[in-house]
Amino acid sequence: MLITLYTTRVTLQVLGVEDFGTYGAVASIVLMFAFLSSTMATAAQRFFAMELGVDNHTKLKQIFSINVLIFSGLAIIVLLLAETAGLWYFNAKMNIPADRYEAAAWVYQFAIFSSVVSIVTIPYIAIITAREHMKAYAYLSILEVLFKLAIVFALIYFPIDKLKLYALLVFFVQISISATYIIYSTTKFFECKVKYYWNKTMFNEVCSFAGWNVMGSLSMTARSQGIVLLLNHFFGVLVNAAQSIAYQVYYALIRFTDSFFIAVRPQIIKSYSYDKEDKSGEMIRLVFQSSKFCYYLILILSIPVLIETKYILELWLKKDVPDFTLIFTRLMVVTGIIESLANPLITSINATGKIKKYQITTSSIILLILPVSYLILRTVPKESNMFTPQITMFVMIATSILAQAGRIYFMKNLLKMNISHYLKQVILPILAVTSLAFVLPMIYYYSFNASFLRLVGVCGVTLLSSAVIIFYIGITKSERNGIKMFVLKKLRR
Repeated sequence: MLITLYTTRVTLQVLGVEDFGTYGAVASIVLMFAFLSSTMATAAQRFFAMELGVDNHTKLKQIFSINVLIFSGLAIIVLLLAETAGLWYFNAKMNIPADRYEAAAWVYQFAIFSSVVSIVTIPYIAIITAREHMKAYAYLSILEVLFKLAIVFALIYFPIDKLKLYALLVFFVQISISATYIIYSTTKFFECKVKYYWNKTMFNEVCSFAGWNVMGSLSMTARSQGIVLLLNHFFGVLVNAAQSIAYQVYYALIRFTDSFFIAVRPQIIKSYSYDKEDKSGEMIRLVFQSSKFCYYLILILSIPVLIETKYILELWLKKDVPDFTLIFTRLMVVTGIIESLANPLITSINATGKIKKYQITTSSIILLILPVSYLILRTVPKESNMFTPQITMFVMIATSILAQAGRIYFMKNLLKMNISHYLKQVILPILAVTSLAFVLPMIYYYSFNASFLRLVGVCGVTLLSSAVIIFYIGITKSERNGIKMFVLKKLRR
């Protein structure tokens, strides 16, 4: 997370605001077409974990081979879509400065190549996480961000178009990391030694599950990348630069909690696969605990960011802060805090395989952001104070809350989750912790002038006060006892 944030700062300085915004806007077109890959990735992880849960290694090998075929086909589909419909949109609709058109076209092509390579690698990453080889996943993730930081520094020493070179080097990093994932998986896991295998029933089973997940992936892609294109249409690449910076902060926070949840996801699916009848047992316990811990992790990280946003951006970007970055960043952080509660519920619902109504409902709610934002930006007069890009972020927060309410409803219907228990054991504790956790950091913030020491102080006070509040208010007695036993065990060692 820290390396990613620092890389964004250096990238902005090296490329400049205009090229930085251009890269984010152009790459978003390719990501719009790659939404199918995330859908199939969810399906792959679900099926791998289910077979590992019942220890069916023969079927696991067969499903892995089917998934390799599916993802290879998806890579070809994304390539064709990006080189036809995507290329038309790039040429006809993108708001790009005339003197940077050639460089933007270069970025677009290499973004396509990077996306295709990434899609082919997904089954290998999915099997690593399903088998809970978290150390390998962590090392390769760190290696990837270090490579991306290195290429930004490399741009300084090459006297050629930096935007073109950046796109090329990002592509080479993607190839290197993808090759490493594939080599590791095929070396460690017998099921990854792919041989051609075809089973129509199995193929239909995977695609049927993934088919309904398409709506979820489409809605999330439309929300993130569609808003990029919408803001580009109304405001141009400078606002895209501000949004891109805010998204970097958002994704850094989300990736941090996702890294925690990656370790929990296989456990939730496996607990469902071998305990389908006990819907209120181990799986629900894992859902409640992981929901709270994901939320608390992102809250502790977010409080200093929300309080010291202005100073952090100036320190991070060295005064090169595009307009609207401050408000974008704060609103995206709030969105990330709300959405930290989503993953445990999504994983549990996916484990049942009964996702048709769920996807129609929640995806429709999330997709509302595009028409609602467009109508507001189109109808509100430009001279009005309301005609500002951050309107899209407020709509995003509203749809995130509504979507989470939809997930809770389907948890009740599909898994017999008691909503009152969820509110009492998850929502009420996190609301109490949130309201109290801001108090001491805010007092400290207003007691000193802006400086690096004040930032460090806010971070320290947040960590200590939040830890105490979470320990005594945010978790149950049994969870406190579990933490005490864990700490004592480590101390004895």
